[in-house]
Amino acid sequence: MNAIDALAAALRGEPPTGTLVSDHLVDVAQAHGVEALLARAPAAASASPAAASQLKGLLAGYEVLLAVRDAELARMLEHLASGGVSPVLIKGAHLAHTIYASHVLRPREDTDFVIAEDERAVTAALLERAGYRPKVHVRGALILGQFHFQRTDGLGIVHALDVHWRLAAPLVFRGVLPAAALRASRVPIPALGAHAWGPSPPHALIIACVHLVAHHREAPLLLWLYDIARLAETLDEGDVATFLEAAAAGAVCAVCASALDRARRYFDGPALASLARRAHALGLERAEASARLLSAARPIDEVWLDLRTAEGWRILRQRLHFRRARREPLGEAQQAAALLREQILQPLDDAERVRERRDHTDAAARRMVARGRVVLPLHQDRLRRGRAHHLDAVDQLIVDQQVET
Repeated sequence: MNAIDALAAALRGEPPTGTLVSDHLVDVAQAHGVEALLARAPAAASASPAAASQLKGLLAGYEVLLAVRDAELARMLEHLASGGVSPVLIKGAHLAHTIYASHVLRPREDTDFVIAEDERAVTAALLERAGYRPKVHVRGALILGQFHFQRTDGLGIVHALDVHWRLAAPLVFRGVLPAAALRASRVPIPALGAHAWGPSPPHALIIACVHLVAHHREAPLLLWLYDIARLAETLDEGDVATFLEAAAAGAVCAVCASALDRARRYFDGPALASLARRAHALGLERAEASARLLSAARPIDEVWLDLRTAEGWRILRQRLHFRRARREPLGEAQQAAALLREQILQPLDDAERVRERRDHTDAAARRMVARGRVVLPLHQDRLRRGRAHHLDAVDQLIVDQQVET
C-alpha cells in the first residue's frame, strides 16, 4: 500500500494496519490538504510521537488562522452587502461550514465566491475600499472568468480572494450555474455572518466536479475528492434529482460522472457509486462539448476546444473584426483585440497549418519507406521544430497574456 492509499484508508476511518502514522505520511497529508482530517482520524492514535506532535500543532494553528480568516471574511461580506453585492461563497469557505464536523478540518488558502458578470466593476471598487488590492494575473472576462484580490492584515496574515463570474476558465463551462441560478437556491452560512450565503448541496457538488475536471483532472488532491464524496453522501433523493437536472442543463453530465468516479477510487460508497452511474448514463444520451475536455492532453487542446465552441469563436471573431470591418480607427479595446489576434489566433492558425503539412509529409514518408526508398529527414525536422515553436509560444501566451478583452 502506497502512502496515498494509506492516507485515504485513514480518512475513510479504517483502523491502522499496524504501520505507524509517520512523519512522511503527515507530509503527504499536507501536500494533499488533508492533514487536519488525518489528525482527527482514528489512525492518528497510531502516530509516532513526532508525527502526533506535528498533527497537534497543525490543528492548533488552523484554529487560530481560520478564526482570523473567517472574521475578515464576514467583514468583507458585510462591506460588499453595503454596496449592493451579495456573492455566493463556493469551495472551501462554504464546505468547511456545511459538510464538515468542524471548519478546522477544511482549511483553505483563499476564499472563492461568485458574482454576476455585470457586478465586476462595483465589486472591484468595493473591495479596494475595503483595503484589498488586485493581484497581477491574466485579465479579460473571456479568457479567465475571474479576478484576484488580496489584503494583508495587521497580523501579517494574507487574505486572498478569487472572485468568479464563471465557475471555471474553459469556455465550455461558460453557462454552468451562473450567479442567478446559484442565488435562486442559496443557503445561509450563519457562522460567517448575516451576509454569508453558499450554494445548495446539489449545486455545490456540480461546482466541485467542474472545478476538478476543469483545472486538476491530471493530479487531483485527496481533499477535493473527499469533498466530492462527502457532498454526494449528503444528498437526499430530491437533491439527487436536482443535481442530475442541473448537470444536464449545464451539459456537464460526463464531466460530473468522471469526477465522481475519481472520488470513488479512494472514497467509494453506495451513494457515490449510484450517483456516478446515473450521471454517466445521462452523459451517454447527450453530445456534450465539455466531455471533450476529458481527453484533452495538452494546453493547446483546451484552447482549441474553447475556440471550437460556438460562443467562444463568435465572441472572439466579433471582437477582433468589428472595427476593422467598418474601417474605423482602432480604440484601446480594439487594439487589445488586434493584439490578441496577432499573438494568439495567428500562432494557432500557423500551428494548425504546420500540423496538416506534417501529417501529409509523414504519410508520404511512410509510403516511401514502405517502398524501400531513402527519405531525407531535414524537411520533416523543420516542420516539427516549427510546430513545436508555435505551440510553445501559444502555451506561454495563454499564461502571460495581459489583454483586457
